[in-house]
Amino acid sequence: MTNKISGRSLALKALVTIENQGAYANRILNSLFLQYQPEEREKGLATDIVYGTLRNFTLVDYLLNQLLTKNLSGLPPEIRNILRLAMYQLITTPQQDYAVVNEAVKLTRKTKFTGFSGLVNAVLREYLRNKEGLALPQFEQKSIEHMTIVHSHPLWLVEKWIRRWGLEATHQLVEANNSLAPFTIRTNTLLLSKEKLLKQLVAVGIEAAPSEFVPEAIRLKAGRKLTTTPFWAAGYFYIQDEASMLVSYLLSPQPGEVIADLCAAPGGKTTHLAQLMKNTGLIYALDEYPHKIGLIQENAHRLKIKVIQTLTVDARCWHPDRLMDAILLDAPCTGTGVLRRRPDIRWRRTQTDLKELSVLQGELLAHAASLLKPQGRMVYSTCSIESEENEDQIRKFLSTHPNFKVSIPQNFALQLDHHQLPEGILILPRQEGTDGFFMTRLVKVN
Repeated sequence: MTNKISGRSLALKALVTIENQGAYANRILNSLFLQYQPEEREKGLATDIVYGTLRNFTLVDYLLNQLLTKNLSGLPPEIRNILRLAMYQLITTPQQDYAVVNEAVKLTRKTKFTGFSGLVNAVLREYLRNKEGLALPQFEQKSIEHMTIVHSHPLWLVEKWIRRWGLEATHQLVEANNSLAPFTIRTNTLLLSKEKLLKQLVAVGIEAAPSEFVPEAIRLKAGRKLTTTPFWAAGYFYIQDEASMLVSYLLSPQPGEVIADLCAAPGGKTTHLAQLMKNTGLIYALDEYPHKIGLIQENAHRLKIKVIQTLTVDARCWHPDRLMDAILLDAPCTGTGVLRRRPDIRWRRTQTDLKELSVLQGELLAHAASLLKPQGRMVYSTCSIESEENEDQIRKFLSTHPNFKVSIPQNFALQLDHHQLPEGILILPRQEGTDGFFMTRLVKVN
C-alpha cells in the first residue's frame, strides 16, 4: 500500500542524511522508498530533486549565499536543504516558481524549525525578483570558477582535467556531466530478440528506439516505472549503459568457456557474458560482500541464467583449482566517467581516493594474471577517465608482465567517439553519448 508522503519530503530526508551521514544518494532513496512506500509519481519527484540538487550543488549554494545575510552553512541542515532543493527547482522549472516557493514554506513548517518559514519565503521570493541581477562567473573571463560554480565540479578535478585535456575539452566534460544520461536497456536475447522487445515496449506506450552502438541495446525516452512492467519481471531486459555493454563484447566470451568476473556485483556484465555464451559454460562471479553477491544471484535468477557460480571472496585471495579461459576485471574506481548518473560521487572523491584505488587496481591486475591460461584473454575496465586508473595502470602491468600484450580487435567501438590509446580505449562522457569508460584486452602469450 502506498503512502501519501510527498516527493519533496522524501528528497529533504535524503539530502539531510547525505549531508549528515555521508549516505549514498541511490541507497538512501531506495531505503526511504522501502520505508514509506510512496506513490510512483512522488518517487520520481524525489529522485529528480535529489540528483538534480547534487548535480547543481555548488551553483545552488553560490546563488543562495548571495541572497542570505549570513552564510548558508550557519543554518540548520533541514533549512539549508529546503533552500537547496527549492532553488534547484526554481532554476530548472521556472514556470512553477511560486508553487515551488509555497511548497518550500510548507515543508519548513513540517520541521522543528518552523520559525524559519519566513526566511525561506523571503529568500526564494527575493531570487524570483532579482535573479537577473545575481552574478555568475562567465567561462570567457573566469573559466575555472565558471566550471566549478556554474557546472558544480570540485576544483581539484577541474584543474586535473584542464592539465590533461585543456580548457575547451574540460568545459565539454563538465557540461556533459550535468546533462541527463540516456536511459538504455540490454535485451536479454536468451529469451527474445531486440525487435520483439521493441514492439512490446512501443505497444504499451513506452518510447523506445534501437541503439546505434550495441546490437541488443535499446534507448528509452524515460525509465521510470520500467521495473514495474511485466517485461522486467519476465527477465526480458537489464538496465545498462552501452559503454558498459561493450566491455563484455571486448572479452568475446565463447559458449562452453570457463570465465571469472572478479568484481562482479551487481551482475550487469556477468549476466551479459552469460548471454553472449548462450547460457553454456561456467562463470565464476566474485565479490567480497554478501549483500552484493545477493544482487548478482537476484539478477541471474530474473534473467533465467544458470551458468553463474557466485563466490563471496576478495578476488586478490581467490585461488581456483583450474586456470581460466578468460577473465573480466571491471575494477573498483573513482567513477569519474559516470558523474552524470551518480552526481554525489563528485563531492565524495578526493585525490587520496585516486591513489588508494590505483594501488588496489594494480594488486587485482597482478593476481588476475596468475589465474589465466596461456593464450587466455583478460579485459580490464573502469568507469573512470583518469589516466592513473587506466593507461598508466596498464603500462605498469605490462612492464612487470612481459608475457602479456594488448590485443584489441581492429575497428572495435569505431562507431563511438573515443580515444584509441596504445594501452586501450578511452570513451569520454558526451551529451547524448555513452558513459565515460576505459577498457582494454590483454592476451597471455605464453
